[in-house]
Amino acid sequence: MYCAGRIHKTGEVHEGTAVLDFDPIEQKRGITINAAATSVGWSPSWGLYAGQPHRVQIVDTPGHVDFTIEVERSLRVLDGAVFVLDAASGVECQSETVFHQAERHGVPSLAFVNKIDKPGADFDMCLRDIRERLGIEPVALHVPISGSELLDVVQGVVLRFDGRAVLVSEMTAAHRAAFDTARASMMETLASFDEDVLASYCHGLSADARTLARAIRAGALARRILPVACGSALKNVGIPPLLDAIVNYLPNPIDVPDVSGTHPSSGASLTRRADDREPFAALAFKTVFDRAGYLTYLRIYSGTLSTGDGLRLGRSGARERVGRIFRPHADQREEVRMAYAGDIVAVTGLRDVRTGETLCAADDPIVLERIDTPAPVVEVTIEPKTADDRERLPTALGRMLFQDPSLLAWVDPESGEMRLAGMGSLHLDVTVTRLREDHRVAVSMGRPEVAYRETIAHAARVAYRHVKQHGGQGQFACVTLAVAPGARGSGITFSDETAGGCIPREYVPAVEKGVRAAAARGIVAGYPVVDVAVTLLDGETHVKDSNAAAFEFAGSLAFQKACAEGGAVLLEPYAALEIAVPEMHAGDVIGDLGARRGVVQRLVPRGGHSVVVSARLPLAETFDYVTRLRGFTQGRGTASTRPDGYEVMPSTRCAEGGPKRTRASHRTP
Repeated sequence: MYCAGRIHKTGEVHEGTAVLDFDPIEQKRGITINAAATSVGWSPSWGLYAGQPHRVQIVDTPGHVDFTIEVERSLRVLDGAVFVLDAASGVECQSETVFHQAERHGVPSLAFVNKIDKPGADFDMCLRDIRERLGIEPVALHVPISGSELLDVVQGVVLRFDGRAVLVSEMTAAHRAAFDTARASMMETLASFDEDVLASYCHGLSADARTLARAIRAGALARRILPVACGSALKNVGIPPLLDAIVNYLPNPIDVPDVSGTHPSSGASLTRRADDREPFAALAFKTVFDRAGYLTYLRIYSGTLSTGDGLRLGRSGARERVGRIFRPHADQREEVRMAYAGDIVAVTGLRDVRTGETLCAADDPIVLERIDTPAPVVEVTIEPKTADDRERLPTALGRMLFQDPSLLAWVDPESGEMRLAGMGSLHLDVTVTRLREDHRVAVSMGRPEVAYRETIAHAARVAYRHVKQHGGQGQFACVTLAVAPGARGSGITFSDETAGGCIPREYVPAVEKGVRAAAARGIVAGYPVVDVAVTLLDGETHVKDSNAAAFEFAGSLAFQKACAEGGAVLLEPYAALEIAVPEMHAGDVIGDLGARRGVVQRLVPRGGHSVVVSARLPLAETFDYVTRLRGFTQGRGTASTRPDGYEVMPSTRCAEGGPKRTRASHRTP
């Protein structure tokens, strides 16, 4: 923003003055919590678009794993991504997670290796990490060649930290050797998919800068390479070349494939092109609540949007009318009368639009793919401190759940406790802080608890007969269900394989509803059942007494019985840990991980007599880990975590022991 002239003074994260970290909680904690948007104007100084003015829309997302929903919904609507790496740390645990999130959404990327002037910085190590851990070939756009100089490999220019630039023709012999090595490595990588670079490489010639730029752009858009820039943000070194790289190598809205969706009624496949003349289609990817009400952030994929336009919600068909349209800049807003295809804007006046909802033209509807919301893995109890707090809590929680779909809140029907579930201890701690500071609701928070799940060990088949007659019309339903273990992360899948009309089609959805309700309640330990494939095989009906309610009840009890026979087991969430410690403390770390049921997967030496330990261990064992790590490393150890799926608890069948809870666990916000 500073280099583009959008702001006139750079802020500092550690001072709480970073422009996009405008939330008081972010400023106090020194971390990014909310995704924040802005836009800047930039004309590249060289390359494929030299001198052409562009508007670069930027969404700054958090780096902490607890706020991964902000990354997920931002990547869903962005055309390109820049991964910021620490030059002394390389690809860290969360960097790997976010890169694969971008990969899943098909978002082309750049990497920016920051803090290149930091003691212990190792650019070559960062490139190795990218190649080995991310599984993509890095192409270095800039290479540090001394403590105060960067080499622009494509242009053949030495960029000095004091602001001066030295052309290739003026380089020293040492500079020239570094340039020749970096350029040869770049051409070798690019020659695999660009004929012009291949021809130059085979003849021992160096391709010109424009040819290389075109090849880098093609490789980046196809996700075959990861262009890597470097610099020092604190000293404003390498930032203008990074902006040049964003414009030259990342896609604009016209470059990306047409967005696909379905017709809300027929289910037919539809596409929308990034064109103002196309029917309007947009995705709501974020909602915030402030003094003016709800503010909805939209990515416009096609068509135009004007103040006062009437829109249709893609799935429900409900109608909404646009109030005011803003271009966001952190917590400031620039009002505009019209927005166009490719824009990211904030809109008021939309009352019932949640994250992931499609907004489209009423006469040409489309439903775009929804935004995946990660399942919470940590729960706490919360208790209002006063009667006034208890009265305001439901409204405050309702607003927070509307804004953050990765939060869940419900009342335990047995104990009457209010429970809150989120992505981690920090996520829940920030939520409670928001309740107090933003909504004036003070609550006390219990100890974090792991969100366990249940599943089955083997397949089973049961028939259940539900008969109820106490005068008048009775209830009759008979169903035969088969259950089998599903793939990890598949949830509950339901299929109907009945034949001959043994169960009328109108009753099959009732059976599925009963199955899913039973899965939400749990079977043995009271935790939700997941990763089970359920098949409806057979059934019977009664001419007078069969109805949807009877089949829902039969489906529920048949599922419970089948899971009990299938050997219900507990699943516990796991975390991937990456721990950087001095080499002398590596043994202590490995011993402590073993005591916590962790498995060390990799031990990688890093410069400066330090090592990085990669491990996997149960999430329940990570709650106090950082505090303990700092204790036995004299404050020199650091750790980062990310969710890493669920695994069966060893030697712990629900019927034999392990965590139990009697409360119902149907999570209805």
